[in-house]
Amino acid sequence: MKKIIATQIASLLLASFCAGVLADDLPKSGSFNIQSISKADAPVKFNDDYTHNTATGLTFNEKGNGPLHLGKVACSISRLTRKGIDRVIGFCNFEDKDGDSIFVQYAGKSNANGEFNGINNIVGGTGKFEGISGSGPVACSNTNKKGEFPCTQKFDYQLPE
Repeated sequence: MKKIIATQIASLLLASFCAGVLADDLPKSGSFNIQSISKADAPVKFNDDYTHNTATGLTFNEKGNGPLHLGKVACSISRLTRKGIDRVIGFCNFEDKDGDSIFVQYAGKSNANGEFNGINNIVGGTGKFEGISGSGPVACSNTNKKGEFPCTQKFDYQLPE
């Protein structure tokens, strides 16, 4: 009986150790792709040319695991439209299931259909993402379902040595 209990305890300790190592085992540089689905609140209209709002949602790493899989995203959205100008800029906080975050500033263009294409610039992070930098493209479409929009994003990143 003591041998069985000791074996079970050893197995649990080994599993806990391996899970911790895998969670923190992020290469110092690389890339990953995520899909996200967000819902924006109603835009606040400053004037005929400028609106802002926020959006929150969920992220999924295309590999089914890895950075930001099953995480959360929250973004600010500022949009300027004037005489053919249609620019969007904002910040996002991508949080993984461990509570570690990647902070992003993004900018790009929107069109009349509500589609967006731009660039994410990583400006920092917390936990396993501390000191992260990098960038990558972001593209979002409009589902026409009361503020829902899916996005595809690629992150090329570097972590400090």
